[in-house]
Amino acid sequence: RETGQGEITVNIKPERIKSPVTILTTAEIQALYKACGNDIFGYRDKAMLSIYYGCGLRRNEGLQLNAEDILFNKSIIFVKKGKGNRQRYVPMSEQVKNDLENYIKNARIYLMKTGKEEALFLSQRSKRISGNAMILRLKLLIKKADLPTGQAGITKEIGLHSLRHSIATHLLNSGMTLENVSNFLGHQSLESTQIYTHINYGKI
Repeated sequence: RETGQGEITVNIKPERIKSPVTILTTAEIQALYKACGNDIFGYRDKAMLSIYYGCGLRRNEGLQLNAEDILFNKSIIFVKKGKGNRQRYVPMSEQVKNDLENYIKNARIYLMKTGKEEALFLSQRSKRISGNAMILRLKLLIKKADLPTGQAGITKEIGLHSLRHSIATHLLNSGMTLENVSNFLGHQSLESTQIYTHINYGKI
């Protein structure tokens, strides 16, 4: 359904997802990317968006990534700790590759203390970043985002998983088959992916 503010939600059976799914429009996604700064943490923010939107990873999948899991030469990400301890490879677009490479070369290196840190996403203390810290960064981007309409900020209540929901919806809208989207998301069955077919694509 669509709310008065243009927010698109999908009502899912309670046993599958406890709350409605919030989908960001492509314009809102672009606004989040543009809200990223040109400093160390801005580079990390853009890498965060690329992992959770560009690659559609689940929250914990992104948090558990190590730098060595980004296989630039093969344009894939190795997800070692997926849902149910399943492993999979996720393709990277050129933009995702550029964002991750920029973060690793121009930001992550300055967040390292010993040079032996494994985590892809490092905190200011050179530790693996927490989920709460990542969400705080996303909320900061939400407040900073400027939409083409001139509206300051995004009024939707979203989390990291909203980025995953959004890319799934956008891929289906672009013509990707349900099976391919399911494989991309790491779903075990098409049933889990079919929730995105109920969205009115024309309004996103």
